Amino acid sequence: MSTEETPSEATPETAVEELQPTPEPTVAAGPPERPEVLALRRAKEDHSEVDGRVIGWNRGGFHVVIEGLTAFCPRSEMEIGQPRSPKEYLDQTYSFQILKVQKRGRRVVVSRTSAIRSERSKVRAEMRDKIEAGATLQGRIASLTEFGAFVDLGGGIQGLVHISEISHQRIDKAQDILQIEQEVAVKVLKVEKSGKRISLSIRALEENPWSDIKDRYPAGRILKGKVHKTTKHGALVELEPGLTGLLPASVMSLPRDASVARAFPPGREISVQIVAIDDRRHRISLAPEGSALEGSWHDFQDFRKDQNDETRHGFNALADALKKAQIEAD
Repeated sequence: MSTEETPSEATPETAVEELQPTPEPTVAAGPPERPEVLALRRAKEDHSEVDGRVIGWNRGGFHVVIEGLTAFCPRSEMEIGQPRSPKEYLDQTYSFQILKVQKRGRRVVVSRTSAIRSERSKVRAEMRDKIEAGATLQGRIASLTEFGAFVDLGGGIQGLVHISEISHQRIDKAQDILQIEQEVAVKVLKVEKSGKRISLSIRALEENPWSDIKDRYPAGRILKGKVHKTTKHGALVELEPGLTGLLPASVMSLPRDASVARAFPPGREISVQIVAIDDRRHRISLAPEGSALEGSWHDFQDFRKDQNDETRHGFNALADALKKAQIEAD
């Protein structure tokens, strides 16, 4: 006959022990993170920038060494806009911001575009304080258009140099004398719409060839010039950079059916004579060398001067003496 075991009575202490959860096994803590990993974590929290050198790339992005650790910069985070050829970044050192630090530093993701935007914001704030009408600034040609050139002043701020403000020379398009990435000095003409529209001038910083033109080119002077282009009115002749005069078709003495463009092709050097200068409207009238001019302003001025001298010292001397005597008598 089997004997049935009776369960022992549970004590209060035993009941409490049965109700408590079973503790999880203790996992031993790993070694502390290396100082370079901690430095990257602090940089991520502070949004500060770190320097890194590009050592390679793949289809997704670039491998960068930072603080002795290898990080990854996605292609979209390397450049604002279209990235250049990967070879151009190789072995170059740039500023980066830390996006992720995972797996105890074995996976670090960085961004250069964040650093670029941050730097541009700082430069933009500094530049806005400098951009005011009359200021002279240094810039870089960012793009060329039919109506002028856009100049990067720094921090992503651009201003426009209208084609009429590029040079004192007569130019047909900005590409004639400017190139992309060219460094230029500009003068601020106007700042409008809270700094969103900035008008610049390169010409304003050049010596104005019209300032003393009447002294350098008196009427009647004969000099060499180069045909710039021809129009229905005649030939535009460049006397020096920034100074172009018109040789009218009416004074060319060409046969009735002759072509002005063929007789005076662009680039041809010719001898011309100064007829008249309008420095207010920047116009110079020319004639072929040897033309019989009917007089000039300078000739008329000299004539009047001679007339005045003759009047004072010649026939009217007696009248002047009588007038002086009359004054003394009174």
